[in-house]
Amino acid sequence: MTAYFERYRDIIEDWDRFLAAVERPLPTTVWANPLKITPDKLQSLMAEGGVELTPVPWYPGAFRLPEGVMPGLRWEYLAGLYQVQEEAALLPALLLDPQPGERVLDLCAAPGNKTAQMGAMMQNRGTLIANDRSNGRMRAARHALNRIGLVNVTTMIRDGGNLPAEMGLFDKIMVDVPCSCEGTCRKDTAVLERSSVGASKKMARIQTALLRKAVQLCRHGGRILYATCTFAPEENELVVDAVLRDAGDTLQLCPTGVSGLTTSPGLTEWQGEQLHPDLRHASRIWPQQNDTGGFFVAVLEKAGNQYSVNGEQYLEIAVEMEPWLGTVTERFGFEASVFAGLDIVRWSKRGVYLVSQNQQLPIKPRLDSPGLFFIRAGSRYPKMTTAATMLLGQHATRNRVELTTEQTKAYLQRQLVTPNQAQTASCTSTGQVVVCYRGTPLGLGVFHAKSNQIESHFPKAWSRAEVQL
Repeated sequence: MTAYFERYRDIIEDWDRFLAAVERPLPTTVWANPLKITPDKLQSLMAEGGVELTPVPWYPGAFRLPEGVMPGLRWEYLAGLYQVQEEAALLPALLLDPQPGERVLDLCAAPGNKTAQMGAMMQNRGTLIANDRSNGRMRAARHALNRIGLVNVTTMIRDGGNLPAEMGLFDKIMVDVPCSCEGTCRKDTAVLERSSVGASKKMARIQTALLRKAVQLCRHGGRILYATCTFAPEENELVVDAVLRDAGDTLQLCPTGVSGLTTSPGLTEWQGEQLHPDLRHASRIWPQQNDTGGFFVAVLEKAGNQYSVNGEQYLEIAVEMEPWLGTVTERFGFEASVFAGLDIVRWSKRGVYLVSQNQQLPIKPRLDSPGLFFIRAGSRYPKMTTAATMLLGQHATRNRVELTTEQTKAYLQRQLVTPNQAQTASCTSTGQVVVCYRGTPLGLGVFHAKSNQIESHFPKAWSRAEVQL
């Protein structure tokens, strides 16, 4: 590993500490999902389960897990109370700072961690388009977005470098490009075997095209965040330098410092080549600085009147509130206020979706799916999805069942649960029920009054053989 990184020796502060850091395992970091829980409550809940969380000093709501904890096997993860994300990878969304009501594009969204982070930061309001060219990787992203409970994210599967002008303009654009991933070597040393200067230069052509497309789609006064998880200047400063020089006075680089996070400035010279002097405002994160992976970020702002709108045309989606709203309200006793700010749309023959109101969706190209998959239609008994149940179930006033620890383990493993009379006190009849553990909705079940059993409808894809409670 030492030989591979030798070409970076002159730009790495404390070479020996760097080499020691990349040999160590990477700490696991999670952030509390603000749509479902507060950071303090998550910390208390995990402590009661024997897991002491250590706050990340520079990112409110993020925590490091103790060594040996498997975050994906915990019930809190399955319930969407937290998301796993490498600590350094939290920085791009923090710097982009997407706000509720804004129109935001994640140009290379899969596997969806930063999309989920941004959607939660936007408080489930506004428009967030998550695009990626890989259908397989986007499937994984949709899983994360559903578990977090996002209604303001619309997915799309296209080559980000060739998106049409009909996409419209965006207030904020995340350009977390595919890269050689050298900064992830603490998780997977195999990435170094696939990396080389030649591969970085080839990758840089794709990255430059993506960043240029972002410049085209960003409205005047808007912000673009360019990020990689590699150390290679060919994929970092040289890409930004090329786009800056093409743009002239149209773009400017903004400072990227964050209190409590140690970083190094971007390079303004590499192998004798002078780069744009403002690249000092970019940031490099080296593993030894904060005990994280490696990362590069640059924030670009587009000159002009802030968020000026030029009469863009957006896709019109037919809203279909009924019979779906009435169906779930009658069964679970939801108050009308639960659906304030939300629309229900039929997107396919069997798919009914819950979306943030006033979505500004592009006319072209074709979109994948909008918002949160809400109800599986087309059958005699339409059923809320697990993701929708986890988001809305806390507001159910009837047909809601609180499980014990052993019952919860059985439910998450898709086994039958036998409740007692007190647990089914709010059940009105045989039918669907919201299943909860410690006050947190886990998903849907079917209560059979005659046999006094609850049939688990927890998804196969989400179920785990061993769940930590």
